[in-house]
Amino acid sequence: MRKPIKAYLITDAFLYPKFPLEFRRFYQAILHKHKPSFAAYRDKTMQFDSQLLEVFLESNYRFNVVSLLNSNADLALKFGFEGVHCNGEQLEQIQNYKKIFRYVFYSAHSMQGLERADKMGAKGITISPIFKSPNKGMPLGIEFLKHINPKDYRADIFALGGIITETEINMLRQTKIQNFASIRYFIK
Repeated sequence: MRKPIKAYLITDAFLYPKFPLEFRRFYQAILHKHKPSFAAYRDKTMQFDSQLLEVFLESNYRFNVVSLLNSNADLALKFGFEGVHCNGEQLEQIQNYKKIFRYVFYSAHSMQGLERADKMGAKGITISPIFKSPNKGMPLGIEFLKHINPKDYRADIFALGGIITETEINMLRQTKIQNFASIRYFIK
């Protein structure tokens, strides 16, 4: 049975500690246990705490994890992130961000979005939701993934949405998509 090649951790401000020392302990325990290839600091409230960003970056450096910041290229540049994860409204910014960052990821929710982001030159693309996930609408499902051949894309493709246990990881193994991204899987 094959194992996912790359795991992509996405933080959630509501599920992580708010104080730097607690955040460091909590986050580094996750990195030690799961050893993701990529990690994105995501705070949908856009209330970025500079101390938490520093802890995130230092921890990722220590564990050899690529650091991305969700949706805020200016802040990513200011703090020295290796890349940015673009939201759905930032598709047209991919080419501009590629001039600044080594890693530019994009959140796709359809085959058309996946193909456009790949043509724009995204380094990584999440496709979601694959499984049922809170407030994310109807899941695309495993059958959707079975129609995607990662060899047809330049970008790394990451299944996202509702991946919370090894059960979902094993279901992904039925497809050619070997990479996954998640929030809740890493904090269980």
